[in-house]
Amino acid sequence: MEVLWYIILWLILGLYLLFEGYEWGARIVYFLYTSNDDERRQVLESTRSVWSANEIWLLAYIGLMYLVFPGFFAWNRQYFEGIFYLFVVLYVLSVAVNNLLRIFDDRPARKLLNLLFFGAQAGMTVLMGLYVAVLLRGWNGASIGLWSRSFSPFSGDSGYLDWFTLLFVFLFFILILLQGLGWTVHKVRPALGRKLKFKIQKWAVYGSLIFLGVIAALYFMQAGRFKYFFAYPVWFLLPVLMLSAFGGLMAVRSYASDNKGFLLATNLFIYFWLGLMVLQYPYLVHSTEKNQGISIFHTVFHSLEHYHLQWWVIAVTLILLIYSVLVHKFSKGKSLREAKG
Repeated sequence: MEVLWYIILWLILGLYLLFEGYEWGARIVYFLYTSNDDERRQVLESTRSVWSANEIWLLAYIGLMYLVFPGFFAWNRQYFEGIFYLFVVLYVLSVAVNNLLRIFDDRPARKLLNLLFFGAQAGMTVLMGLYVAVLLRGWNGASIGLWSRSFSPFSGDSGYLDWFTLLFVFLFFILILLQGLGWTVHKVRPALGRKLKFKIQKWAVYGSLIFLGVIAALYFMQAGRFKYFFAYPVWFLLPVLMLSAFGGLMAVRSYASDNKGFLLATNLFIYFWLGLMVLQYPYLVHSTEKNQGISIFHTVFHSLEHYHLQWWVIAVTLILLIYSVLVHKFSKGKSLREAKG
């Protein structure tokens, strides 16, 4: 049952980030890539159709963690309580500013509100990326400071900030931004959509390079993670799917249909999150007791439930592969029909 609860817990957090990521990304697009009031209005209106109750997923994640993995919940409360409260403050600020932007016409006031809006959304994205980055990097069981004294994940010091966590946060920020760009291109008028497609291409290039950097850093930090990389299809297939989605986004301007970028950005985040799920499980659940720390070196890989998890994830990965092919065929056929029409 532990495997099943772990999958449910991780997928709940993934659903929150997937659905909320459209809105976060669109709000970042609102600040970075709109040049007049009409464009800002289009982007702001595009978020109206996003379900506004996504925080239910986050509350479900916290509640399920408390009930099923109380040791992990206690660890989160001990080391991430400050980050959680700051996240809540930024969320409340973003909601308040979002509502004010819809009613204020005064230009100086809107300029300040735009800056607050971007700061809140970017801050929420960075904090969530930092949380996931620390889980992925691991810690040594000591209390966590703000940064490692050597600013290196190899030093053994536990800090929120080092070059690996910053690299991962930048990758996470790009994935959220690509979600927002894909969403807004799908929702705004063609003139603004063409402008944003160019930005999708640029960020897809940056994202693919940083993704390769994160994989390389993980290999040198904790080579034990990759002991099974080529032994199981999932460890090889998910990075390939991510890079294929990045490649598709690099060519997004050549697609006749505006929903292709949205589908590719969504697929990209799904592959990314399932890859994290596979990386995390073997050591996350079993290594949060007392001061043992979260580390690949405390892992027992050969339990029966780990064996079952491998087949769970391989099955999900094959379904994703079939899904990707079908989405590509559907989008290609739709583009051809629109071109003929």
